[in-house]
Amino acid sequence: MYKAKITREHRTAFIILCDRSGSMAEETRFGGQVMRKAEAVACIINMLLGELIHRSRRDDGIRDYFDIAVLGYSGSGVQPLLPAGDRERFIGIGDLVRLPAPVQQRRMLRTLPGGRQTAVEIGQRQWITPEANGDTPMCRALSAAAVLAGAWCAVPRNRDSFPPIVLNITDGEASDATPQTLLAEAGSIKSVATRDGNVLLFNIHLAGSGTQTSAQCFPSNREELPYIRYADLLYDMSSELPACYDDLILASRPGACPPFRAVGYNCPVEELFAMLAIGTASSSFVI
Repeated sequence: MYKAKITREHRTAFIILCDRSGSMAEETRFGGQVMRKAEAVACIINMLLGELIHRSRRDDGIRDYFDIAVLGYSGSGVQPLLPAGDRERFIGIGDLVRLPAPVQQRRMLRTLPGGRQTAVEIGQRQWITPEANGDTPMCRALSAAAVLAGAWCAVPRNRDSFPPIVLNITDGEASDATPQTLLAEAGSIKSVATRDGNVLLFNIHLAGSGTQTSAQCFPSNREELPYIRYADLLYDMSSELPACYDDLILASRPGACPPFRAVGYNCPVEELFAMLAIGTASSSFVI
């Protein structure tokens, strides 16, 4: 299980759920700059999309290894943030490359060998734009992800593929459901499967300003998380990760004991890209 290699004939899928509620207007620091959390998260998702394109690039061009959907959830409801292609409401990585998107120059801090930091200017395509308004209809977003994942896995050509990955990024609690309902929706996502394994659900909770509780990423057990009801809920909603993720997580958590849970609690925005990179690690299985 979870050993399928990714090819153009057997691609995989990523579904990114992005909290765009009013609390995402809170300021944070990212890349050496002060900005809204909504802006930082949009920037990080754009970086991730760029990274997936990079992983798909070969001498003969971009190979269609991935189908991608990005859904934002806020007071406006649940909205697709990328135009759907011809792949069951996903956009293929080749279509993403061709999609018109403005390039914005960003000043970012890069850490050099030896630990010294330097500021660099990078041009980043802006497929996703920031928004922060209203409530947090997370349950509706999870339900939409379950439908997307189910439709993708039902396509005959995807039956032997590495299963889809769902990445839920949020800074707060759902406004549209009880904990029991959220657990049920998360269970619906995790029950969808290809022949290679069940869909994997990651939940990444972003820290607020002035947060005193330390970040906990990919815990081995719930006792590693703070004794907070919501942290416990996110733990139960998230998938237990298969062994193919162990080495990547152990590189940042030496001495930890797998299996790991696909959850992060009180994560600084600065660490979000690293979590998403691990979450999309299946993309390294391309051949």
